[in-house]
Amino acid sequence: MSSKKIIQKVIYGLLFAVIGWFILCFIIIPVVGVVREIFFKDGSFSFDVIKKLTSSGRVLSSLKNTYIMAACTIVTVSVVGIFQIMVTEYFKVRGSKFLDIIFHSPLIYGGISLVTGYNYIYSSNGFVTKMLLEVFPNMNSKWFTGFMGVLFVHSFSMTTYHILFVKTSFKRVDYSTIEACRSLGGSNVRAFFSVALPVIKPAIFSATVLLTLMALNSFAAPSVLGGKDFYMINSMILNLNSIGSRELAALLAFVLAITCIILLLVLKWFERRNNYVSVSKVPTKIRKMKIRNPILNVLVHAVAYALGIIYVLPILGILIFSFADIQTIVDQTFPTHFTLENYIRVFSQSTTLKPLLNSMKLSVLAVIIVMFICIASALAIHKKKSKVTLILELTLLIPWMLPATMLVVGMISTYSTANPLVFNVVLLGGFWLLPIAYAVTSIPSAMRLIKASLYNVNTAHEEAARSLGAGPIYTLLRVILPAMLPTAISVAAITFNGLLSEYTVSALLYSANNVPLGIVLRTPATNPDPFSAASTLVYIVILMGLSSVTLGLTQKYRSY
Repeated sequence: MSSKKIIQKVIYGLLFAVIGWFILCFIIIPVVGVVREIFFKDGSFSFDVIKKLTSSGRVLSSLKNTYIMAACTIVTVSVVGIFQIMVTEYFKVRGSKFLDIIFHSPLIYGGISLVTGYNYIYSSNGFVTKMLLEVFPNMNSKWFTGFMGVLFVHSFSMTTYHILFVKTSFKRVDYSTIEACRSLGGSNVRAFFSVALPVIKPAIFSATVLLTLMALNSFAAPSVLGGKDFYMINSMILNLNSIGSRELAALLAFVLAITCIILLLVLKWFERRNNYVSVSKVPTKIRKMKIRNPILNVLVHAVAYALGIIYVLPILGILIFSFADIQTIVDQTFPTHFTLENYIRVFSQSTTLKPLLNSMKLSVLAVIIVMFICIASALAIHKKKSKVTLILELTLLIPWMLPATMLVVGMISTYSTANPLVFNVVLLGGFWLLPIAYAVTSIPSAMRLIKASLYNVNTAHEEAARSLGAGPIYTLLRVILPAMLPTAISVAAITFNGLLSEYTVSALLYSANNVPLGIVLRTPATNPDPFSAASTLVYIVILMGLSSVTLGLTQKYRSY
């Protein structure tokens, strides 16, 4: 064997040794740590923690609330999502293009920033509720707290998968089949439900699976809007961890993980038993149809515009109030005086700028880790089909199958003391555990996108490079990686954008010296300081701007 090949094998060996160490330390061991925390708290096997769970009314209530909320969310989001598709893609609705843009708002801000924005607008002190109280003085000013508040946010923020999957699928419906239904006497509404809807069932099913997982793992909404009495599993895990009941928090995370896995298996079984086939061979592009019933036409327009108002009010409200003075933010229903003071304060003072810089630094480090692991692993999986690469791929999907809180609780349990796996360093409370946890939770989605991009690499170019004497490393650097670069940049940008306001992992792992933006966005819900509220509005505007730019620049590559 030549020295060149020996060097290549050594490089590959070191590369995958590092990846293997990362997977072992921050994916597999934390899962084992959760099981150990639950059943081997004092070194011996015990079911005592299960007795604690069953005897705690608040913990059992959080389980009940989570499952009920998930079921209700599936119904409300499906109705809202399908209705949006009807009024933007199927029926002729005036202003549908503008409505379509508004309905895409969950893509430009989400998580804790979206929940904080909605809370600012619709809470008891929000300008929408204040205006409603002037018209309906007897209404409950705290309607946006508890179950109704969380369900409201879920219903209008979790339509992301309908926008990304179902809407794209609907555009492929064959218009000739709808015309055939109408020629047989069916109305436009009946044609939608009898012809178009069955064709897009696979996309609806996929969106429902992802939506259910999102609802079960909801964290920001119940944490901000739940109040003192309404908890879901993840918000209860945060509460238990804060009071030192780590084994009960681990058990709740374990129960949530088992729920998600069982749900995925059941839905996969259901999907295999139901085959959805579109019989059209030469599809005709869908054309919008007029609603002939005048009463139904007015009703559809009214509901569509009402939805548009619900979506656009938080964005406009946040943008307008971010330019208002502090007194206006505290006392007035709507600002009459505008200023740049809030923006100047955020960008000029270290105390307000530091959380944004912290999040940017943490997100950049997490993205570097994600891209290194995903590109190297995707190349190995794509080029060499073996048991080792299969295990590698399945292992990297673990963070997708398990809730983030379970992995984080496992990291807390494993790295709260010196651990030889990480060179006897106590990671909990330090800097590095947070970006690592960010990376772990981001790997599955990035991995899927990057792996898919490899199928677009022209193999003829690789063969040409080899025929000209290029080695594997040279071919990788000059042929394969440049072809992957557009998708890799897109994935890196979207991942970075999503991590800037990350809250679930941050709430469990941040330290006083390392406070990310997601924690600061949560502060106004617990801190009445008007300066904090004003800074939060500016942060959300910045995040929306970054998201809009990212989505615009990466639109070409999001079809992978």
